[in-house]
Amino acid sequence: MEPTVAKFEGAAEPAVAVGRSATKVKRILQSAGLGLVVQHWIALETRAIPSLFILIAQAFPSLAFLVSFLSDRIRFYWLLIVFLVVYLLWRTRKHQLEPKQKATLRRILSYLKPHWPYVAALSTAIVAAAALDLAQPWIIAILLVGEVLLKSNLGFLPLVVGLLVGTFVVKEIASFFKDYLSEVLSQKTVHRLRTDLYQTVELLPVTYLDSSRTGEMISRVVSDTNEVEKVLSDDMANLISNAVTVSGAIVLLFVVDFNLALFVAPFAAVMVIVVNLFKKRIKQASRRIREAVAELTAKAFEVVSGLRIVKSFVMEHHEANAFRERSFAISKARVRLARLAGAYGSTVDFLTLCALVAVVWVGAPAVVSRGLSLAAFIAFLSYMDKMFKPLVLLSKVNLTFQKVSAAGDRIFELMDSEVEVLETPDALVPTTTEGRIEFDHVTFGYRPNHNVLEDFSLVIEPGETVAVVGSSGTGKSTVVNLLLRFYQPASGRILIDDYPVDRLNLKSLRGMIGLVLQEPVLFSGTIRENILYGDPEASDEDVVRAARLANAHDFIAGLPKSYETEIGERGVTLSVGQRQRIAIARALLKDPKILILDEATSNIDSESESLIQDALRRLTGQRTMIVIGHRLSSIMDADRIVVLEDGGIAEVGTHEDLLGKRGVYSRLYEAQIARGTSDGETRDELL
Repeated sequence: MEPTVAKFEGAAEPAVAVGRSATKVKRILQSAGLGLVVQHWIALETRAIPSLFILIAQAFPSLAFLVSFLSDRIRFYWLLIVFLVVYLLWRTRKHQLEPKQKATLRRILSYLKPHWPYVAALSTAIVAAAALDLAQPWIIAILLVGEVLLKSNLGFLPLVVGLLVGTFVVKEIASFFKDYLSEVLSQKTVHRLRTDLYQTVELLPVTYLDSSRTGEMISRVVSDTNEVEKVLSDDMANLISNAVTVSGAIVLLFVVDFNLALFVAPFAAVMVIVVNLFKKRIKQASRRIREAVAELTAKAFEVVSGLRIVKSFVMEHHEANAFRERSFAISKARVRLARLAGAYGSTVDFLTLCALVAVVWVGAPAVVSRGLSLAAFIAFLSYMDKMFKPLVLLSKVNLTFQKVSAAGDRIFELMDSEVEVLETPDALVPTTTEGRIEFDHVTFGYRPNHNVLEDFSLVIEPGETVAVVGSSGTGKSTVVNLLLRFYQPASGRILIDDYPVDRLNLKSLRGMIGLVLQEPVLFSGTIRENILYGDPEASDEDVVRAARLANAHDFIAGLPKSYETEIGERGVTLSVGQRQRIAIARALLKDPKILILDEATSNIDSESESLIQDALRRLTGQRTMIVIGHRLSSIMDADRIVVLEDGGIAEVGTHEDLLGKRGVYSRLYEAQIARGTSDGETRDELL
């Protein structure tokens, strides 16, 4: 009993034509001197294989249909090839499909979930456009050629033309919505991804920032998210559209002619194998490009930020060479990717050509012998094109997926970093703050076995001003970093108003501390906006009051736009002293109970320092103050001066007390005075 095979009228036995082609191949092999091999092969296929099928049919009557189907030699051999190809795919899969890559892509796609209505609408538009695109070859081949031209049925022509025009118009409308919804969906998704990544960067602990390059993080936030945006906006919809088109074309190929479709199947399977073989190398090349771009961004950021230093040391040529090397690394990586992509695309094109030649070689004789109708053959070739052309595009989209996978790895690597938790349910939130600080036997080091502070203990009473001095590396700034919980001590405790800081709500802890650094950090915008950074909810009166306390109001009021003056990037339009006073006003606006000045007057002129010192004197007793400094003028008025040496406290006392002890502080003071005298000018720098 012969199996029933779906086919068009006139497409009775294309396998007969295939059999004739196989006979021609045998004759060619015989003429090449391979007659003995051919004879054994003929004997096997004409006696052994049919006999085997007969035995199977007799032993298992229920398999009679399958045996009848496989007894055709062409079907048997091509199914055998398909089986071998599927086996090779299975063998290749476990080596090429990386779980991490799939997890990265799934994680990116998870950002689509909140926007499922857009996903549903986009999917509908994609399926509609693909279905209408697949309908056009059917209308042309089966209706126009088969019914109108071959049968001279011109009365059917208006209907065919109407169907062609209608499918084209509706397909274009669906394509418009596909492109529009794809862009809307990608922008909504990438906006959320970029925002999540930026928020992660803001919450990264200082320990992470110490070991990372700023430019590289910027590259991840900007460049890598742009790569994801490109895929979601341009390639994702095309990928789904091509996948739907390929699936529909495969089904229609088998509907048009089952045997001929079976003949084409191994070529498509081999193409999938090629995709898997190239995948790993392409991803590696893509990741190398992302890393090279990050290195170039980091280098450019460093040089532009420190351009004055570069110029002062006449290092322009050196930095240009360093930049050139990193730029060349990007070019080299892109050329390697282009080489892989070129080999990839050429291989896919060659396989497509082989499949087309094979079908024409087998199908043309079948059409001539009327074993296959011309309309069916034209439809088959059209759907082959509909199948292989999207497969080629899918292979190119695969390159982009390797890029987005590499970019996604870098994005999620940063997002998965341990971050600071500002608020936790069990954290303590003091209702009132007095500003008492206690370091209880604290030990800390930035590197293992290299402690900066060793069994450090210090108590600062509310409203007290304490200056911390010492030579470089003795841990002055470390005291501040530990108090703000930028780092955790190896042992010991730090308390504020008898609350352990490691149990305090981090947002509450940092909210009660005002910090002014040696190098004032201001942001692009107006003076008002920079002062409001201390408390965005503050009123204009509060801003002016904070500026007056910092002795900044007079110079601000003298500017043409007063508080609305744009200060430029990092406040470049202001002097260092003016920037520092704005930074102090910003810190005072939050009305902190603890004010920390980390060498805040070390880089400013005497006049600006005098104004700042005058402002600080007015704050004395109102809040606890820690002054990290090396200028005598900034520490002489302190209630106590703490001298650090060898990881601990060497001396504690007032300026006069410490000079009278003739200890470390006195030696530092006398050495500095001696240097100032030898320079022929008055110097007030202690360290």
